[in-house]
Formats: sequence, C-alpha cells, structure tokens
Amino acid sequence: MAKKHRVHARSRRSLEAARRATAPRPASPERDGARPAVRAGRVIGRTGAARAVGTPSASLERAAALERAYVVRDFRRIAVVVAISLGLLVASGVLLNVTLR
Repeated sequence: MAKKHRVHARSRRSLEAARRATAPRPASPERDGARPAVRAGRVIGRTGAARAVGTPSASLERAAALERAYVVRDFRRIAVVVAISLGLLVASGVLLNVTLR
C-alpha cells in the first residue's frame, strides 16, 4: 500500500494581512529602464558541425560501443518478432483457406 504523505495545515492569514501582501506596488521611474527588453522567439539553431574536436576518450568510446551494441540487439529482437508475426499471419491465412474449402 502506498505511503501517505501527511502535510501540516498552514495557518490562515488575517484578512488585513492578506490585503497588505497583495497590494499593488507603484512602479518606480528608475526601475523602468533597468532591464532590457527580452526578445521573444529567439531560437539558436545548430549547424551541421560537431562541437567536439579531436579524438574521443577511451571511456567515451566504450560507452558508445555499448550503446551501439544495445541498439543492434534491440533491432534484432524487433526483426525476429516481425518475422515470426508475418510467418504466423501467412500460416493462418493458408490454414484458413484449406479448412474453409
């Protein structure tokens, strides 16, 4: 059974304190120009060039080899499943044609 996370209830603020906390602050004139305008929609695109140059480290090569081996095994498993399912589909079609005649 899942463990329940118990949270203590927060104490409620008085109505007066809540009004003071949410009162709008007047904008000061010196702060208006302090921040530059943010440009919306700026996307940094990568060109085709690789960022890393030089020979990769041995640990990086080992990690890449392990990853490649895992992907190859995964694709091999997928290919076996697809081949078996296609074989069963063809066999069931032939079996149905023979039995329904």
